[in-house]
Amino acid sequence: MTTTDTAIQPYIGLKMGLSAVRNKASADNPLIEDIDKLMAMAAQVIGDLRRYAGTFKNALGQTEPVFLVVLRQQAAQVREFYGIDIEVSMEGELNVSDRLIAEVMQVVREGLSNICKHTVAQRGCVKLQCANGWLKIQIENEGAGAPAVDFMPRSITERAAALGGRAHVRSGTDGGTSVQVEIPV
Repeated sequence: MTTTDTAIQPYIGLKMGLSAVRNKASADNPLIEDIDKLMAMAAQVIGDLRRYAGTFKNALGQTEPVFLVVLRQQAAQVREFYGIDIEVSMEGELNVSDRLIAEVMQVVREGLSNICKHTVAQRGCVKLQCANGWLKIQIENEGAGAPAVDFMPRSITERAAALGGRAHVRSGTDGGTSVQVEIPV
């Protein structure tokens, strides 16, 4: 159990207790409205705690999702160990489940690993966007001047398919590659 879970559990218990009391009360009980208000307040606190736990202040003092901070740390490790600069960006908000975030993290990890193992790129990027019911992940690397070999990253493709999505690769004439993953949300 994480610290977040530990902090949230009492409020979840409170909400469940209030729900049980409400279910025992007769329909004409004058306290039902007050109980409903307390349940809504507990639900709001639970949501606020979850949102707070899912954010982190960056070096500029801006709040951003923890997973984005982790992706930037991964990019920094790629720069440190492989000399490849990876830019990480997110467009809009990603209001998706923790499970899906874990899957996204793994897709990006595999994409960065592929850049390190299979290219001579010095730069790349990871872009995340959630729009029109789709989470889009784009992992790109620059080319070395020669056309890239056609490939399909098996593990990323399988992971996307398991989530109801799809993956495809675009290769540029300069050897640059863009792996694009789309997952329904």
